[in-house]
Amino acid sequence: MTLLSIIIPNYNYGRFADRFFRSVIAQTMDLQSVEILFVDDGSTDDSIKQAQKWAEKIECDKFEILTPPRTGKPGLVRNYGLERAKGDSLICIDHDDILHPEFLSTCLETLNNNPEIGFVYTDYLENSLEGAREVHLPKFCKAHLRTQNTLSPSAMYRRELWDSGIRYRANTAYEDWDYWVQCLMTGAAFQLIPKVLYNYEVHGNNFSIGAVKDDGVAKAQIVLNNPSFFHPMVVHWAEDHLRGRVYAAAFQRGCIPRPEDIKALLNKIEAGIR
Repeated sequence: MTLLSIIIPNYNYGRFADRFFRSVIAQTMDLQSVEILFVDDGSTDDSIKQAQKWAEKIECDKFEILTPPRTGKPGLVRNYGLERAKGDSLICIDHDDILHPEFLSTCLETLNNNPEIGFVYTDYLENSLEGAREVHLPKFCKAHLRTQNTLSPSAMYRRELWDSGIRYRANTAYEDWDYWVQCLMTGAAFQLIPKVLYNYEVHGNNFSIGAVKDDGVAKAQIVLNNPSFFHPMVVHWAEDHLRGRVYAAAFQRGCIPRPEDIKALLNKIEAGIR
């Protein structure tokens, strides 16, 4: 019986393999019921060699190395692994990050002990060139996802969510945010575990760092992918932003505008015309 599937999307992250997989071996939970699916997106470094090395070292239910055709889209790489996962619970983890020893056990125990919860995530330590800082996330609120992604990059959830038809979409660079909204729309209950349980490493190669360049379009696509989750005025903003309309600015980076934000901008434009 496979309790947990860990999907590791990878592209040219071979240099992080030793650090990441050591943190996997250091987990307090028994890995005999855990499968690891390493999904490589056409790496040109030694990623496959590194994965093969660690596949021989880690004592788990299964360690499989998958090599689909390159897409350049982390979400599609995750989908490829998730489609082949057998675990009762699922998690996608970028292996430039570092898991604290109790990360997997704490997330899995929270799900197992609370059948009403379908999705768990934790606080984390963010490491960047500017230094390290603990990121303590707010208690989950449905309304937050309408304006910001207030969830951590790595989250664990029941496979029923995946089986319901949720998929990572390639038309938005904010793939995680869009995926979380889809999970929420199935009726899943979310739970924050208020503990710092992994390190999120920020560097120039992070896909999420590059995503800010497409901020407005990425946000608009989230709205149009999930129109019933957003106010009609926000849906209209998203449509007009993609059309390049003046009033439909991108607004603050990483924030989808609220109806009142859009109204305020429209009032300013109208006042300027007068």
